[in-house]
Amino acid sequence: MTTTATLRQLALAASLCTAAAHAEEARILRIDGKVLSSEALTGATLTVLQDGAAFTRMEQGLAQFQLDLPLGHEYRLSFERPGTIAKELVFDTRLPGDVQPRKDFLFHFQVSLLAQPAEGPMRYDGPVGLIAFNSKEGDFGYEHLRTARLVPAESPAAAPVKRVRREAAPFVDPTMELAAWVETQRAEAKQ
Repeated sequence: MTTTATLRQLALAASLCTAAAHAEEARILRIDGKVLSSEALTGATLTVLQDGAAFTRMEQGLAQFQLDLPLGHEYRLSFERPGTIAKELVFDTRLPGDVQPRKDFLFHFQVSLLAQPAEGPMRYDGPVGLIAFNSKEGDFGYEHLRTARLVPAESPAAAPVKRVRREAAPFVDPTMELAAWVETQRAEAKQ
């Protein structure tokens, strides 16, 4: 065997090892979703943005669907159907630096599209849910601190919800002020 042939074989072996390593790093979050509605899903759409840019759009098969989301990005999934209140979910697939996934993740969920009320069109003032990696569980789950409110459709859009750490205010016992006031009143009444 010639030196050139040996070098080619080594280069091929190295590239195969590199490709296998990259394939192992390219993990996904597979979402298994259902869209529920009291009426047929005719005209329903799912629009997916990855880091604010168009990723995919689905117009059929929303009653039960699967979608693969590569890890390391934020995805906004917007569910719409004429005559219903649109809903948006945020999937944050970024993992903490110390987490090295050995497998793909799977997340099951469902979205209910409710009919617009007779009083007039409504919308949510932000995403109705945030799905992110939970380090304690070692898997993806709902973040329960996020809520969206129904508002009239013509009201301005709310600013994005930011996570802000707030320091606790010192506790002031309101009964202390009340007790002092009661004592003042009693003293005045005795005079």
